[in-house]
Amino acid sequence: MLSATNARGAGFQDDFNRPDGEVGNGWSTQIYGTIEVKIVDNEVLIAGRQPEWWWRSGIFRAVENATKFSFDFKADDNFNVHIYIRDTETTDGTMEFWAPPGGLFSYGSRESDVWTGYTEIPGSEMIAGEYNTLLVEQEGADFTVTLNGKMVGTATNNIPFQANEVFICSDATPYSSGSLHIDNVKIGGGPTICDFNGDGNVDSLDMCIIVNHWGEDYSLCDIGPTPFGDGIIDVQDLIVLSEHLFEDINDPTLIAHWAFDETEGMYAADSVGENNAIVMGGATWQPSGGQIDGALELDGVSGCVIASPGLYPADGPFSIFAWIKCGGPGQVIVSQQAASNWLAIDAEGNFMTKLESSDQLADPLICETVITDEQWHRIGLVWDGSTRTLCIDGIKVAEDTQPGLDGSQNGLYIGVGKDYAAGTFFSGLIDDVRIYNRAVHP
Repeated sequence: MLSATNARGAGFQDDFNRPDGEVGNGWSTQIYGTIEVKIVDNEVLIAGRQPEWWWRSGIFRAVENATKFSFDFKADDNFNVHIYIRDTETTDGTMEFWAPPGGLFSYGSRESDVWTGYTEIPGSEMIAGEYNTLLVEQEGADFTVTLNGKMVGTATNNIPFQANEVFICSDATPYSSGSLHIDNVKIGGGPTICDFNGDGNVDSLDMCIIVNHWGEDYSLCDIGPTPFGDGIIDVQDLIVLSEHLFEDINDPTLIAHWAFDETEGMYAADSVGENNAIVMGGATWQPSGGQIDGALELDGVSGCVIASPGLYPADGPFSIFAWIKCGGPGQVIVSQQAASNWLAIDAEGNFMTKLESSDQLADPLICETVITDEQWHRIGLVWDGSTRTLCIDGIKVAEDTQPGLDGSQNGLYIGVGKDYAAGTFFSGLIDDVRIYNRAVHP
């Protein structure tokens, strides 16, 4: 399973279980000399011949509000393992942890151009030639280091900083050859998220999701024990869930939410951000007519909602859900301007999406379920980095794999197709549109 975050909180999780080749999924690579960095056998393999200098090759990505960093690794031959936790925007601060094959981990910190040098961490010797798990947790200026489940030390930075980039890499003695295997990267922080299905509630439906995946390695609801779960759905997860039942939800992965509970006016408020939308044309507020409180009724001719960009689909996993009632063939619920129709209805009244890869041979994903039957339906599209999934009323109705999704920075339309064309305007009620930057359980 691949997801932008698991239920622990805002962050990122990647097990690299996708075809050999480019790392993708929002990762960038840094490569020197003949070193290669790519996915091989469902993990990242950094291998080759080290160039003259101690240049570092590996994978990096931006992070947000992350305080926990974990990954599995195996260091072979001459290749060292490094993880850099960086603040590239404010303090220019860096914390680095590294170790040679079979050796102790050391740490060092940097503030601007001031480098403290390295300090060894006693008792932090990795197991050479075998997989190890390193976990680094930040609290202010302190970083706790756990190796293979054992806390081995605490490192203190010169100043506290907020990480916005993580870089996992290797280097070696100049001109030597070797490899470093990286797997199961987990980056997290923030509150525990128990709203597995993204409906804004922590309740019996979320408990049923745990029960339905009992005994499985299912990252989307692996919430216990802290900080990243234990790789299996069991009583530990039920205990954590029970502590959060019926609580107010603080979900940092919810990046846009239009509840459509207004009673008048030309704006639809985004309850979690600043992406308030403009209501256009034949649109009427229905304060008591929604599935959840109010809703917006669109006339199928000119009524729609226009919002700023919600996300960039090519960046990584995300989910979008909406409640709808009625609609007709060829109409669109959510689209990205001049780019693609995310949630739409085909000519037969079936639910579909045209958000796909840039491959000219890519096809829309269509289910054989009619959603124009004048009943309320919660429809959704979930992208986990390799699989597109369509959901209706909490059930997966269609899925396929894609090498990636075509990206666009354009704004969103709610209630009309990407080209603002006649015949694509939605006729009916739309309620509670939610966008998450994680893969949400349907």
